[in-house]
Amino acid sequence: MLPVSGVTVAVREPTGEDELFIVDTTLAPLPAMLELSRRVVRTGAGAPLDWFGLAVADLDAAALAIRRAWIGEAICTDAACPQPGCRERIDISFDIVRYVEHHRPRRPRGAVAGAEDGWFTLAGSTVRFRIPTVADLLDAASAEHPVPALTARCVDPAEISPPLARRLDRALSALAPRLDDLLGGACPACGRDVALRFDPLPYTLSELRGVFSGIHFETHALASEYGWPEATILALPRGRRRRYASIVAEERAAA
Repeated sequence: MLPVSGVTVAVREPTGEDELFIVDTTLAPLPAMLELSRRVVRTGAGAPLDWFGLAVADLDAAALAIRRAWIGEAICTDAACPQPGCRERIDISFDIVRYVEHHRPRRPRGAVAGAEDGWFTLAGSTVRFRIPTVADLLDAASAEHPVPALTARCVDPAEISPPLARRLDRALSALAPRLDDLLGGACPACGRDVALRFDPLPYTLSELRGVFSGIHFETHALASEYGWPEATILALPRGRRRRYASIVAEERAAA
């Protein structure tokens, strides 16, 4: 379930076309994951979603749902200790479901739902705001000054006092917590507390690129063995294509 919208989603098995997109894309993480989600994620009833109108936190959750469906529940990785003079590798592991649950939205007491759908008012003020959507971030990213552009779209009035801005940030963090967050722990080498950033979009795309790196080799092997055109091979579900590729590899090894 996507945490902000509450929509239940299902992820289909990838085809070679999906894998090739992930391996070859030069898009930034946000538009790349948007395109991937558009391809492979549907509602529980099988309907497409309006990804542009969803909160960015929902796209974060969709990335982890794709990762969970295609690779597994547990994330196990490592990172270098950021302390100068250490740089020891630190093991990182956590379950996706628990991570998303830890970042579940909640309604802050200082946010009052307005008459206009999707808008809130900060209690005791005239400041109105709404949760930024994927479309908001994409449009703001193309502006000369992204942060003011995003604020102008989602906050009315756009210019508010620092205390109100802090209240607004707390309210948005409660209503739509980003899954881009810091993971805390202690370095086993130097013993210091460290905070390492985990961002679901670039992390998931990077991991999937590694898992799908054999798509070109498998496509070549099947085309060479069976004479199938590339489009036919890439349209196959990943599981079926890999079974065919394994048969070809085994027969060639035995020859």
